[in-house]
Amino acid sequence: MVRAILNLISRMLHTMINDAIESILKKAGTFSESYSYELTAMTHLEIYKPKQIIHAAGQVELNLYLIQSGFARGYYYDRKGKDHTVRFWNSGDLLFSYEGYYKVPSFYYTEFMESTQAIALSYVDLIELNRRLPETSLLIKYALLKSRIEEHERQHILTLPANERYERLFKNHPVIFQKSPAKYISSYLNMSRETLARLMGKH
Repeated sequence: MVRAILNLISRMLHTMINDAIESILKKAGTFSESYSYELTAMTHLEIYKPKQIIHAAGQVELNLYLIQSGFARGYYYDRKGKDHTVRFWNSGDLLFSYEGYYKVPSFYYTEFMESTQAIALSYVDLIELNRRLPETSLLIKYALLKSRIEEHERQHILTLPANERYERLFKNHPVIFQKSPAKYISSYLNMSRETLARLMGKH
C-alpha cells in the first residue's frame, strides 16, 4: 500500500515537472520530445520556506529555477547597509542569472518570500546538455534574453515620473502588490514609502 502511494506521488511529481518544462520550451522555441525528456530528467523539485535566502552576494549561483508556486525577490545592500530590491519573480517565472551561467559571482541576494516550490536545474547540467544537444542553445538564448528584458524594463521604469512608475508596475505586474510588502515595492520603484502610499490611495 505504501509503495503504491509512493509510486503514485512519484508519477504525479514527474507529470507536474514535465508540464512545467513543456510550458517553458513552448515559449523558447521548437524542441523534440526526446529533448524535453532529457531536460526533465536533469531537473528536480525543491521546496523552500518563507524568507529563505537561496543565494547571497559574492557567491556563484549554482542553479536556475522555474517557480512552480511561490514568490521571490532579488536585492542588494548598499554601503550603508540598506537593501534595494531590483527584481521580483512569481509563479511560472524563470529565475535565471547570466552571472550564474557564466560562473561569475553575483552582486545580488535571492530570497523566496513565501512558501515556494521550484523546479531546479544546475548550470553545470545546462552547459553539459548544451554540449550534447544543440537544441539547448534556443533555451539558453531565451533565458538570457528574458533576463535582459526584465532588467531593461526596470531601468526604463526608473526614468519615469513617480506616478508613471507606479502605474506601469501596477498595470504589468499587479500580483506584486498582492504579495510583496510595500517597503520592497517602494524600493523597487525608487520612491519613498510615503509616496507609494499616496499613489496607492489614489488608485
